[in-house]
Amino acid sequence: MKITHVETMTLDIPFYADHVTRAMQRAQTHNERVQLCRIETDNGLVGYGDNSVHNPDSLIGQNPFVIMNDDSIGFGAQLAALDIAGKAAGAPVHALLGDKVRDRCPISWWDIDMPPEDWVAEAKESLKRGYTTFKMKARPWRDIIEQIETVEKVVPLDYKFDIDFNGFLLTQAKAEIILQQLDPHPNVGMYESPFYLQEDLTGARILRERVCKPIVEHFREEVLHAHCSDGFVIGGGATVTRYHATLAAAFNKPFWLQLVGTGITTAFAVHLGSVLSHAQLPYITCFELWEHNLLKGGLEVVDGFIDVPDAPGLGVEVDEKAIKKYQVEPTTPTPTDLYRQKKRILRISWPGVGRKQRVWEFTEEGNYQQAFYQGNIPGFERGVNLEVIEDDNSSGFRKQHEKLVARGL
Repeated sequence: MKITHVETMTLDIPFYADHVTRAMQRAQTHNERVQLCRIETDNGLVGYGDNSVHNPDSLIGQNPFVIMNDDSIGFGAQLAALDIAGKAAGAPVHALLGDKVRDRCPISWWDIDMPPEDWVAEAKESLKRGYTTFKMKARPWRDIIEQIETVEKVVPLDYKFDIDFNGFLLTQAKAEIILQQLDPHPNVGMYESPFYLQEDLTGARILRERVCKPIVEHFREEVLHAHCSDGFVIGGGATVTRYHATLAAAFNKPFWLQLVGTGITTAFAVHLGSVLSHAQLPYITCFELWEHNLLKGGLEVVDGFIDVPDAPGLGVEVDEKAIKKYQVEPTTPTPTDLYRQKKRILRISWPGVGRKQRVWEFTEEGNYQQAFYQGNIPGFERGVNLEVIEDDNSSGFRKQHEKLVARGL
């Protein structure tokens, strides 16, 4: 069996709701753009994968069984090769990766930071779709205590919020103050990267002793050996993921798989997670955010879990009509690209002394992110709020925007 054709496709898939679109286009994270890889072989088999393909021409003439464990070919190409190999062998992908240890894999809803009312809408939607956990991006320009207090009113007690700070708490001392306020909330499940643990292993061990809920970090061997994290976030190609998973298991540390993509990537995530003993925490794939997952059915979330497919290959059917619907030329700007070409003012404010407000203004998220990471603005204050002010073509807006640009904000 040899690969005879490799096609890469560019898709723009809208997000499923307006409030998600607003938040995702403003934030610095993934957007509507999806890269897809389609591989054909000389015996008529077809495999799909989404995400990168590093050198499509180098795959021609290769045997999918030979390259399926090679992370260097790109994640999308690897998924397509595994899909074909499984179909050729008449076996599910999980049988090619290891011995299955679970039939159902946990999965979590994911969102970037949003106003409390938008997180409420997301929590309600996640419950409708069968989710029981919600990974939230905590940001210093929003009041995380208010957000949690608001969203916990609309979810059952066994629904969990896993809160990702992406290091924005900066230090052990600040993290301790905020996490101890969150600890009493029964819906709070875990904390991810309150600060970057590898940068202060001593502080990380102190924090671990002083908060109740588990702390997780992106996999780093120095964090593993320092025993300052309760679990990890692991992702990447099939081979490196299994290597890191083996190390985590040796220390009895659970982890979640973080593999962002469409339903195709999500199918792979549950195959991979089913053979990893400590892939016990709810996985993150973000496939729920797009209006279409590129599959014909399948991957239903029930009580926070997805059944592991046992059909050959990835065990899912790709919707080729949907691919054609969303396909665009690679040079086409994404809707997010077009949004960011417009002008806006991002105003961060919170109550100050007396009736005054403290206010900082910026022209894009990257600027205020750096200001918070550098400690130039106090973060996670009670009452802090982010307001997005779009260009109204007024002279007042133009003058203020020009002033901020001149200051590098």
